[in-house]
Amino acid sequence: MKKLSFLFILISCICFAQKSEIDSKITMNNGKVIKTKIPFRVNMFSRDLINEMSVTDKNIVLLQNGEKIRYSASAIHRLEFTDLKNKNRIFVHAPDFQDTLVELLHDGKIKWYRSYFANGYDGSVQRSDFLNKNGSVQKLGLFVNNRKRLKALMSDRPELEPLIEKINYDKLSDEDLLNILKKYDE
Repeated sequence: MKKLSFLFILISCICFAQKSEIDSKITMNNGKVIKTKIPFRVNMFSRDLINEMSVTDKNIVLLQNGEKIRYSASAIHRLEFTDLKNKNRIFVHAPDFQDTLVELLHDGKIKWYRSYFANGYDGSVQRSDFLNKNGSVQKLGLFVNNRKRLKALMSDRPELEPLIEKINYDKLSDEDLLNILKKYDE
């Protein structure tokens, strides 16, 4: 009986997952701008944490006049919204990601993108960061030397090398990376 009630609770949580509709601005490839709402799945424990997979799939669901309308991600040029934590978010196409959207975290001389994907085992949201400088792409991650990759991309600014050396070898925080990219843009 305990297993049956646990199964019932689990199925209820999954089936009745919380959703939140967020105002969004979408620019299509043909230049048309759509102001609409996007239904996002939210975390059942932290109600202000959205699931980015709602906008990084090949088809994106929008709400227009109360109806759900699907658009192909390849038809969308740019998607902008303010999430439930009041953070402005921008999703665009990036090299090697023409069928899906990725988040643009920094738009400077070096562009910083984050792609989101589902874990094959448990369906949890995973992310992967990469930097693009004039078509040269460097992927960042746990099992690579992030400092070495940053030095290679920023070799034309040797004065930033001490800043790069200060970052943790395997735990590159978003704030550290953003600070270095902003210094590079100066």
